[in-house]
Amino acid sequence: MGTAKSWDFLNIETRMEGDKIIGTAQGMLGAVLQPFVDHFYSVLNSLKVIAKVDGANVYNLYNPPQPSRVGMRALERKFKEVVFQTIFPATANLAITHKCQCRCRHCSADPFVDPSREELTVKEIRTVVDGALDLGASLVIFTGGEPTLRSELPELIDYVDKSRAMPMIFTNGQLLTQKYVDRLAKAGLATMNISIDHADPEKHNAYRGVANLHQQALVGGRRALDAGILVGLSTYATHESLADGSVERLIQIAIEHAFNEITIFDCIPSGRFLKDTGLILTDGDRRKVLALYDKYHEGDYPIGVVAMSKVNSPEGAGCFGAYSEFYMTAYGDINPCDFNPVSFGNVRELPVQLIWNRMISHPDFRLHHKTCRMQTPAYRRKYIDPLPDGMRLPVPIERIDELAARKKE
Repeated sequence: MGTAKSWDFLNIETRMEGDKIIGTAQGMLGAVLQPFVDHFYSVLNSLKVIAKVDGANVYNLYNPPQPSRVGMRALERKFKEVVFQTIFPATANLAITHKCQCRCRHCSADPFVDPSREELTVKEIRTVVDGALDLGASLVIFTGGEPTLRSELPELIDYVDKSRAMPMIFTNGQLLTQKYVDRLAKAGLATMNISIDHADPEKHNAYRGVANLHQQALVGGRRALDAGILVGLSTYATHESLADGSVERLIQIAIEHAFNEITIFDCIPSGRFLKDTGLILTDGDRRKVLALYDKYHEGDYPIGVVAMSKVNSPEGAGCFGAYSEFYMTAYGDINPCDFNPVSFGNVRELPVQLIWNRMISHPDFRLHHKTCRMQTPAYRRKYIDPLPDGMRLPVPIERIDELAARKKE
């Protein structure tokens, strides 16, 4: 049995019984809150523990360890949603640069790149971080482009209030030297995801246009793990990578390197392949992804598997965009997610809190979407099909009707 702790903002006492967390609501609202607390921890206690941080359970790399002060932010946010009858973001996904060494054929951020625009300053990014934490976010993801090309990345990681949110990065892994990894760890980086497109090094390097990147990424990941940073691999499932066994081999590579987790994204028609709906996984493809999830995450393997075919389905959490997440381009445009090219405002013109409220008040975004919008035919007909080929993105939400009318002319 673990030591009891008290969390002052909700007055909840927790204790560990093995890997299970028991929470007891205290104070005047204790009786009212207890069923809510019981449900919250019953869900957590049903999950696989993939790592321990200071004695707390890590269930996946996208949520803080439990129980912990930052972990309690998730419960606090859920309680606020019940009280205020609105939703608050769990994740702020922030591109801090669109510069990158790679020239990925599948780059989802490529249409956002505009050399005529200035990327946000560190001060402006800090303001967005503050706004996201005020909204309730407990995960701040720094992405790109390649975030390690932004010299101030360690400074931004250090800036995140670790009692309110944990910082994560998505990286291609090329610059993870020992010296740089030590800087990231010292700044307080909690987790990182390293993107690997294929188990075959030559194919991965060819997809990314960088020689020896596959090996550099895996070596850098081991350095990060040894420095105390939780590490996952990030990949995407395609018809081909499922058929040739690459996705499963990547899971095995992650296990061989003792990484904590692998995330398997669906191949989504976005970015450079925005209009290519032939990339959308078939029902048979999804069954293969779910079978891998069942085998490796639910089975007795020392790794977590996050399968977006499951997470973004009606049986999972559904679409994260405008529900538990927002994405920001390096120029400050706020979109529902990094795959969705529709913008609801720019942080240089409005605080992120107001843009979030504007997004979740929109008729097509205020209700939780049960599947990934970018893979849903009705959504694509309205928001993606009207976009002219080669258009610089994101597109302001106000222009969608105008573009649809032009397409009909």
